[in-house]
Amino acid sequence: MGSPLELTEKAGADRLECPQCAGDREVEGRGPLVLPAPTKRELVAALVSAPDDPWWEERVLHAKLYPAKDRGA
Repeated sequence: MGSPLELTEKAGADRLECPQCAGDREVEGRGPLVLPAPTKRELVAALVSAPDDPWWEERVLHAKLYPAKDRGA
């Protein structure tokens, strides 16, 4: 979000923003930023070859931490 804290605070593995920004989102009643869940087709393709997506591991992690029913933003 452009805050100076983003330059010094690292986001956790399950988050895409620094802790301060995550806190601001929570105070404002907004959900966490999450990447799109992998589709079934992408998951099946990943079994054969490594996905060409730099955020693949995070997308899989977010899908586990924030199941579809909890993905309100």
